[in-house]
Amino acid sequence: MLQTGKSQEDALFEVEDTIECLRHFAGYSDKLAGQAHTGNGLHAYTQKEPYGTVGLITSFNYPLLLTGWKLAPSLAAGNCAIVKPAPQTPLTTLALAGLATDILPAGVLSVLPGGAEIGQAILKGVDKISFTGSTAVGQSIMREAAATLTPITLECGGKNAAIVLADADLDEAARHIASGAFSNAGQNCCAVSRVLVSVEVHDTFLDKLSQHLDTQDWGPLIDQTQYERVLGHIERATESPAFVGPRNNDGQSGYYVPPTVFTQVDDHSPLARQEIFGPVLSILKPFRTIEEAIGRANNSPYGLAAGVFTKDYKRAHSIVPQLKAGVVWVNTYNLMPSFLPFGGVKMSGIGKDLGQAAMNEFTIEKSVMFGLT
Repeated sequence: MLQTGKSQEDALFEVEDTIECLRHFAGYSDKLAGQAHTGNGLHAYTQKEPYGTVGLITSFNYPLLLTGWKLAPSLAAGNCAIVKPAPQTPLTTLALAGLATDILPAGVLSVLPGGAEIGQAILKGVDKISFTGSTAVGQSIMREAAATLTPITLECGGKNAAIVLADADLDEAARHIASGAFSNAGQNCCAVSRVLVSVEVHDTFLDKLSQHLDTQDWGPLIDQTQYERVLGHIERATESPAFVGPRNNDGQSGYYVPPTVFTQVDDHSPLARQEIFGPVLSILKPFRTIEEAIGRANNSPYGLAAGVFTKDYKRAHSIVPQLKAGVVWVNTYNLMPSFLPFGGVKMSGIGKDLGQAAMNEFTIEKSVMFGLT
């Protein structure tokens, strides 16, 4: 709350989710099993081993949770970890490390706060990197890692689309989309950013969406740099906002940008193409066929998350495999349980956080063969 401006409710949610994540991956620590094989005159098996020392670089938007997402599986796999929290939000990671002082052996967990120079130093001294942040920084890390072929996991940006079909529960769709777009002031890599609505229910959906803009405390942006960046996107837009939500700052100064909704946005507009990372939602021009909606949803360099709202579950199951995204929600949004992998495709990243896949990210699988005589 002190460093991010989150509401107490959002801060407690982050703490509770982090605890659940740590407990979940604690259960993996004795389950790093390989596979056994016989045949061709061989006794063969595989075994999973830790990389050694891993570097974990996290973002400011969920400083405690993102540390938990990476730290829990890396430790469960047997690695030592060096965590670099975002320079805006080091305190929660330092507090977590303090709680671990009497639990973990010395040297297993280190926290190095600082800026880009600290991240570059970590890159040169670890066996594996796991990063959450912008696509531009992820690309920079990938270039650095290429010099030594250091393995990397990158969870980067998104320009996530939600599709609202004509048969959807429009009240529920509007509620989930408003929360998915504006919670944490839109500072969420998988936030709803583009919405495609069937022409049959477009206007009705907009009416319902407008009613959900003043139902929560959306909170401020992280700092002045992000505040000016988001305002710049709004001010440069050739479209005019259709409606703007309340400021929710009780008259106090701060980096508050109210929920801002643009409508009839062209697919090629900067509002529809660029990641804003703020409380700005683009309702694209309505679609007439589901094939059109899928094609337009996929028309992005990013591929992190997507949402589908329909009462026809058979149709939903046919849509899901056609969406080029690492995560798809149907009739909900922004749920990320620890047991399911999280990560994107295309410019949204490489590899996965969470789930069994996260354990694979932090282990090396070694093949062992004995000749039988």
